[in-house]
Amino acid sequence: MSMKKLSDQFYVGPQIEVDDIEDIQISGIKSVICLRPDGEGPDQPAFDTLKTQAATLELAAHYLPIIPGQISEEQIAEFADMVSKSTGPIFAYCRSGMRATALWALHQAQTGQSVDEILAAAKSAGHDLTALTPRLSAAAL
Repeated sequence: MSMKKLSDQFYVGPQIEVDDIEDIQISGIKSVICLRPDGEGPDQPAFDTLKTQAATLELAAHYLPIIPGQISEEQIAEFADMVSKSTGPIFAYCRSGMRATALWALHQAQTGQSVDEILAAAKSAGHDLTALTPRLSAAAL
């Protein structure tokens, strides 16, 4: 399992397995957000299976399925609500971590973080969000 830091309270990464939940909890994460729709890939565990394991370790687990490249304003608002009600640090995942990074970035732009800072954090986590720059700039207004 690979977690990349976007901020002190937010990490992203690729699909996790049931066996990863304990490592996530040991690393200090308090909340997990799954952004990958169930059944997107044949090898991914169902969210309910991961949520059950997370609950046994007292981790909060949230589900916000997002189709790649189709992040809506409503999903950004739902994500913002999840983040505000979650105990951090938070770990969000999808297939590769890109959707999680993009959603975090769009939320951060709405909260006033500069586009340059957002792009730099994403790049340090291995995700190039340059193509999202116009939307980030618009969200920051």
